[in-house]
Amino acid sequence: MRASPLSSREKMIVVFASVHLVFLLFGVLPASWRDRIHVSPVFQSYERLTRCHQLWNMFETIPNMNRLEARLVVKEEGRKAKEEGVVLPGLRRFTQHDYVRLNNWMVNVIFNPTRGVFREAYMRSAALALLRTGRYSSKAEMTLEVIPAYTRSLKGVLTLKEIAVERPSVLGPFPLGTLVSTNPPAPPTP
Repeated sequence: MRASPLSSREKMIVVFASVHLVFLLFGVLPASWRDRIHVSPVFQSYERLTRCHQLWNMFETIPNMNRLEARLVVKEEGRKAKEEGVVLPGLRRFTQHDYVRLNNWMVNVIFNPTRGVFREAYMRSAALALLRTGRYSSKAEMTLEVIPAYTRSLKGVLTLKEIAVERPSVLGPFPLGTLVSTNPPAPPTP
């Protein structure tokens, strides 16, 4: 018994599914390989059109970051510096075992040079939260300390006898009052 021929609608579905399958297979290739293929711009256009950007970093063999610590350090004149949590709302402590989205936020916003707007908005919100606690004056200075520990290569581990190397990143110090005064006004409530 012969199979009935495909209708034009079914043919369109098969063509679209085949194109999408090729795109997905192309997306599995390492980025350096994809960029060398001459049809790469076609796939990048398709990626933008379908909003199907593929990130395959979950399959990396070695995590590039062994651990990540972050804290706000607040120093008021004549007083000892105090560590506060960085997670808003509530100034909770950042832990490595926190939600994945917090780790991704830290990596994608703090270390990405193109995300300055988000860093500034975060610093203003953190300053406002610190002032609202009533423990600090507007003259207190806040610093955001982020301490990633990047995993060493196997050769580095064998030679130096350490798994990771810390590369601290510090943002600040900024007076709390200055950060809050640059806070954009809240929209009017109806």
